[in-house]
Amino acid sequence: MEQNEFMEAIMYVNGVRRVLPDGLAHMTLLEYLRDLGLTGTKLGCGEGGCGSCTVMVSSYDRESKTCVHYAVNACLAPLYSVEGMHVISIEGVGHRKLGLHPLQESLASSHGSQCGFCTPGFVMSMYALLRSSKNSPSEEEIEECLAGNLCRCTGYRPIIDAFRVFAKSDDALYSGLSSLSLQDGSNICPSTGKPCSCGSKTTSEAATCNEDRFQSISYSDIDGAKYTDKELIFPPELLLRKLAPLKLGGNEGITWYRPVSLQNLLELKANFPDAKLLVGNTEVGIEMRLKRLQYPVLISAAQVPELNALNVNDNGIEVGSALRLSELLRLFRKVVKERPAHETSACKAFIEQLKWFAGTQIRNVACIGGNICTASPISDLNPLWMASRAEFRIINCNGDARSIPAKDFFLGYRKVDMGSNEILLSVFLPWTRPLEYVKEFKQAHRRDDDIAIVNGGMRVFLEEKGQQLFVSDASIVYGGVAPLSLRARNTEELLIGKNWNKCLLQDALKVIQSDVLIKEGAPGGMVEFRKSLTLSFFFKFFLWVTHHVNNVNPTIETFPPSHMSAVQLVPRFSRIGKQDYETVKQGTSVGLPEVHLSARMQVFWSICWLAEGP
Repeated sequence: MEQNEFMEAIMYVNGVRRVLPDGLAHMTLLEYLRDLGLTGTKLGCGEGGCGSCTVMVSSYDRESKTCVHYAVNACLAPLYSVEGMHVISIEGVGHRKLGLHPLQESLASSHGSQCGFCTPGFVMSMYALLRSSKNSPSEEEIEECLAGNLCRCTGYRPIIDAFRVFAKSDDALYSGLSSLSLQDGSNICPSTGKPCSCGSKTTSEAATCNEDRFQSISYSDIDGAKYTDKELIFPPELLLRKLAPLKLGGNEGITWYRPVSLQNLLELKANFPDAKLLVGNTEVGIEMRLKRLQYPVLISAAQVPELNALNVNDNGIEVGSALRLSELLRLFRKVVKERPAHETSACKAFIEQLKWFAGTQIRNVACIGGNICTASPISDLNPLWMASRAEFRIINCNGDARSIPAKDFFLGYRKVDMGSNEILLSVFLPWTRPLEYVKEFKQAHRRDDDIAIVNGGMRVFLEEKGQQLFVSDASIVYGGVAPLSLRARNTEELLIGKNWNKCLLQDALKVIQSDVLIKEGAPGGMVEFRKSLTLSFFFKFFLWVTHHVNNVNPTIETFPPSHMSAVQLVPRFSRIGKQDYETVKQGTSVGLPEVHLSARMQVFWSICWLAEGP
């Protein structure tokens, strides 16, 4: 690429145009925002785990011709990764002088902040959810979007209460329609959902008004039609801006490249074979910040169309390696609704695993290829790719492509079967066949936003022979038990060709103990616990498969009903809390549930911690 191909780098911050000068490739979005004086965005953990640095990024999707809004961790996002995009921080949502956003007002009045350090991050996560949702989100979606935000003060109950008012609900509760009326003629209170305590038997005038009043108002992200003064539209300049390559420098000799085609990317890879490719920077960013590793050449592959391609056909799904995990999750959920149930067993396993994978901010930027090629021994997805018969398509700098089964891709600790002149182009996931079952497993210290102690992916393909089922093929893969995602090869060999019954279960459990060895003093500790997890995962898998095949073949040997709780998915329950206290009026605020004086400042953060710098 010639130098004259590169264009001026710009972005918008809270509706204000900013030119990004050369020399800032080392800087994160968080550092840039705070240098602008926008100190509401905080630095907490510095590795995308606490959410205090959350901001909303808006970009224009030229394929769907729509604006896309999503929350990101500014502490990990390279500054140049948001070039050509609109970044909204807490200061752009609402301000006390100009008026608070309803999100901010609700959080303040619901006692949702104490020290206030995490408060802007919570507001921004919820704000991004509302801006990206065509309809009101459900309570589960609200709690899922907040999984990447931590608070050490409130216990989350008042925060969830503050945001629950924006959740999907029965419109009849707020429209006063006839469905509100009970048989005795009394009304249901919109606040409690219970019979109204006033004992009124008649319908108020407000309850008989035109239904059109309660219909949602649509608006355009682009031209600002029907927007309120508190919402920022997507800058028109960015709609017309043509995507172009970038080459920008930074401190300590760092050079940032942004190719916009596969050919550009392969040329850069040929010139810089040791360059780091990144999309979300969720791994490289931590290495550079916390481990002090230096990478002189960084290549952002996020804008390469070929790496973001999607192809759903009769054989399976092929997805580009730069596809974000949140997009992958949406794709799987879509195909599960559209395809026959027996074809999507692997998709359902990925959905469940991705649901508990990091926080929403990480999933919004982290890509498939980065998670695969990092080859972490505790990757949540790699055991599933291996078990699901996935294939990785790899291309070299000359344009020559090859495919390799996922089960053969991982060679050792963070080592993969890919040369320095190659990149991961795409991943192909075949549909599952009738009587083929795929299941995910993960055990962590906590369910949300945590790395695994042990995880796994398991698959079995059964074949009917008379009244019995025999194992035609099987894959048993564990993570967190070795320097790489480990296949239990001896267990797989034992299963194939055997009758699916309780005797096979007992034999397999014995083989797993010798197949998966964790030495004393192994990294991660908890050796005996991890060994027990490998057995319990397979036991649950056997129960789960047996439960499913029993619906197809009732003659299959089953387990007692008491065992069935092991096969049930753990839902994300809505947090429900109740606080009882006695109000004692003494002429002061003591003993009263008063909103503290700094609450309305904390929700847009006009105050600054004494210990924090600019």
